[in-house]
Amino acid sequence: MSVSESATLTSKGQVTIPKRIRDELGLEAGAEVEFILDDDGSLRVQPKEPPMERLRAIQDQLSTHEIDIDQLRRESKQAWESQLTEEES
Repeated sequence: MSVSESATLTSKGQVTIPKRIRDELGLEAGAEVEFILDDDGSLRVQPKEPPMERLRAIQDQLSTHEIDIDQLRRESKQAWESQLTEEES
């Protein structure tokens, strides 16, 4: 469902999220939101997920792929070692 509302930017750079949108997103006073500026110039506002919820979402995404954690660790270690070697030179 698409919802569109207008708001005005104050001299302090603040915008009040219209009530209809707050209700749709389930936002209450004190809720944190995240502003995402897309490459095409569009702006998205969404409730900010707590860090642990974000990590769980990433874990869920990764669990659908076959990933060799040991290989990732080896590759990461090699990349960091080569980076450190270059910086020392």
